[in-house]
Amino acid sequence: MVAARPVSGRPGGGSRSGHPQTGEAAAALTLRGLPGVGAARFRALVDRFGSSRAALACGTAEFAREAGRNAAEERRRGEPARRARRTLERCAAAGVATLVYGSPGYPRALRDLSAPPSVLFALGRTELLQDPGVAIVGSRRATAYGRRVARRLGARLAGEGRCVVSGMAMGIDAAAHRGALPGPTAAVLGSGVDVVSPPRNERLYRAIVEKGVAVSEYAPGVRAEPHHFPTRNRIIAALAADVVIVEASRRSGALITAGIALDLGREVHAVPGPIDRPTSEGTNRLIADGAGVIVDAGLDDAFAHSAPPPEEPGLRELLEVVPAAPVTAEEVALAAGRPVEEVATSLTVLEIRGYLTPTRDGRLMRTPGRAGLAVR
Repeated sequence: MVAARPVSGRPGGGSRSGHPQTGEAAAALTLRGLPGVGAARFRALVDRFGSSRAALACGTAEFAREAGRNAAEERRRGEPARRARRTLERCAAAGVATLVYGSPGYPRALRDLSAPPSVLFALGRTELLQDPGVAIVGSRRATAYGRRVARRLGARLAGEGRCVVSGMAMGIDAAAHRGALPGPTAAVLGSGVDVVSPPRNERLYRAIVEKGVAVSEYAPGVRAEPHHFPTRNRIIAALAADVVIVEASRRSGALITAGIALDLGREVHAVPGPIDRPTSEGTNRLIADGAGVIVDAGLDDAFAHSAPPPEEPGLRELLEVVPAAPVTAEEVALAAGRPVEEVATSLTVLEIRGYLTPTRDGRLMRTPGRAGLAVR
């Protein structure tokens, strides 16, 4: 790994974001450093008490009841607070901004996650994280075709003012970022934001920090580890309104991102590829399962086209009651005011036509239908 230096003349996101590191950041870092306080429990504590500082300041008995006895004991000892101070000192030296769950400046879209990052570290234009972007992800071992499409998609979307979100990995991710630059782009890292991973992407990293934003839930100095990337993918999916998979093998991490996006109610699109290439197995399967199709790299209105509503009044009315977030067939029937036995056949028809897609846990979510999507 190569430790990155702040971009010359721009001390990172802290100077441009307008979100100074405050006592809330110190409290959040202390709280998340306690044993048993993962992202989900952190969220529960902040939602319960209103802020990290309030949660950390409550009485011993109440804190032990809400956070656990081990967390209460470690809070008393004080080492997590000392670690938090050291982390904030490192952030200040590198110009790294901290975005804390429950505080102003924290990306709104991440609140859709059941276990959102407790603290995000960022270098660059943190305001780019406020509005949902478009995620472009795919294989590290991308073909020339895949890299070309990702770059063109990134350029087109950034040219329209949409932030292109990806993971700065080799292959599709890097191509998407390069296409987006010098327009808005956000790199979600599996390392600290001051660590370039992979090292060969150092020039790209510096350009992203200068023109866009690099963000991570891992503290500065943390090296990339294989187990960081699946958790990193949930941030990519949540920050985007649309997720595009350009190339993906059958076991690609990009498919994890697609699955999370579907569970969050995001739109998922895929670029078709040759059926005899491993890098197309995942994307072609997504399309077969109802993902939107990127059919042309030279037409207008990216992500604006979906299939027209069903012609049959009964199907159209049933589809209208299905929300963007995944729901069960029972919930659809309740919203429609009809027995589940009556709507089951209609739901199957809507699924076959691509208007509904089953999630991994068996719920249903709306998808664009079988119309192809076009991107210049």
